[in-house]
Amino acid sequence: MTSQLDPFATLTDLFTTPASSSPAPAIPAAPEAAMKIAPRIECLLPGHLPVRAAVWFGPCAWLLNQDADAGGLLRIEDDSTCLSCMSTSRLPDLGTGPTLPEAIEQMARHCRRWSVVPPTQWDAVHLATVGFDRITILSGTNQAAVVAAYQMCKTFTSLPGAVNVDLGICFAGSDEQTARETGARLVDTVREQLGFELALRGSLHRIDSGGADIQSCRCKHHEHGLDGLVSEIHRGIATAMSDQPGEPGPDTETPVAIEPDRVLESACDAVPEPVVDMPPPPLVVTDDFAEPLDLDDPDPAPVAEPGSQHLAEFVTGLSPLPVSSPTCPDVDLGVDPGGRIHCLSREANLRQLQVAARWVQDHHHLLCMACPSTLSASPVEPTCHLFTSHPPDLGDLHGSGIRLHLLTEVHVGSESTWFACPLS
Repeated sequence: MTSQLDPFATLTDLFTTPASSSPAPAIPAAPEAAMKIAPRIECLLPGHLPVRAAVWFGPCAWLLNQDADAGGLLRIEDDSTCLSCMSTSRLPDLGTGPTLPEAIEQMARHCRRWSVVPPTQWDAVHLATVGFDRITILSGTNQAAVVAAYQMCKTFTSLPGAVNVDLGICFAGSDEQTARETGARLVDTVREQLGFELALRGSLHRIDSGGADIQSCRCKHHEHGLDGLVSEIHRGIATAMSDQPGEPGPDTETPVAIEPDRVLESACDAVPEPVVDMPPPPLVVTDDFAEPLDLDDPDPAPVAEPGSQHLAEFVTGLSPLPVSSPTCPDVDLGVDPGGRIHCLSREANLRQLQVAARWVQDHHHLLCMACPSTLSASPVEPTCHLFTSHPPDLGDLHGSGIRLHLLTEVHVGSESTWFACPLS
C-alpha cells in the first residue's frame, strides 16, 4: 500500500456514504448518545476476503459496532495510517493536516468504539498484550478462507497461560445461513483441536451504506508504532469521558418513599408462615470429586529450585537485569558486557522463553530507558538460555540456537549448593 488512497476503497466509500444535500447542522461538542456506549478497542485481522480485502474493512467495522451509532477505524499501512470515522449523525470535519494524536483525540469525543487493522506482519503475543479488548478475524466462507482462518486461530495457542484473549470471527461475502453453518463447523474444530472458544460475531452479505457518515484522513505513523496508537485511543476515550458530567444509568432505581402508617398496618396484618420440616438436599457428587482418594502414596516431593537466585548468576559473564517481561515473569533477563540481553528460564517455562524474547525485541527502547548505562542502544536479538536438571530431556534442542545448561543441587554431607555448567 502507498500513501495514495486505494481506488477501490475510495469507490466503495463513494457509493456507501450518503450525500448531504442540505447545509450541515452545527456539530455538538460531544453527543450524549456516545456517553451511553461502553468503550471498546477491537483488532481486525484480515483473512481471505472476497475480491479486495480493503473494501470490507469499513463495512465490517460498522457491522461490529453498529449498536454504538459511531465508530472509528484505523488502518496501519506501509507508509501511513488511515483514520476513518463513521456515524449515523453528522461528524465534524477533520480539517487538513492533523497529526494522528490530534485526529484521534478529536474523534474520541464522538466515537467510543474503535477498530484497528494492524500491519501485515503481526505477532499473536503482541496483539494479545498491546491493549485490545477483543480480536476479530475477517474471513470469507470458501474452503481456502476457512483453512486460513483456522491457521490464524492456531497462532494464538502459543500464548502463555497468563494471557487471555477474546478471539472471534466475522464472515464477509456470504449469506447468513452459509456463514452460520461455516462458523459452527469452524468453532467446533477450534474447540476440539485447539482447546479454546471462538466467538461468532456476525456476517455481512454485501457492502451497503448502513446510513453512516464517514470522515477520513491520512497521517504519518505513530512514533511508537501499534503500542503508541492503542495508547492514544485509550487516552482519547478517557479524556472525552472525563469531560462529561456523570449521569445515572438507565438501570438505576429511584427509591420509593413508604408511609410509616402503611408499614405498621402491613406489619400487623402479616400472617406468620408455617414452619415445615424440609429434608436436607441430596448430596451431589460432581466429576471433580468422583476420583477415588489415594491415601497410601504421599504426594511427590516438589522439585528443588535455586531459591531467589537469578539465573544469570549461573552463566559466566552475565549480570542480572532488575526488570522482566510482564507476561512472562518466570523468565529472567541478563546482560553481557557488550550490552546484549539474554533470556533465561527453566525447562518448565520453555514456551514462555520465546515469548519473552519477542517482548524484549519489541520493547528494547523501554528497556534502554530503564537501564541506560547497561544495554546497547542498537536492538539486537536476545540470546536464549534453558536450564534443566535432567540433560536427556533436552536432547532434541541441540542445534536449535538455544543455549542449554545443567542446573542441579549438590549435597555434600549436611551442606548443599547449586551447580551449573553449559551443555551446548
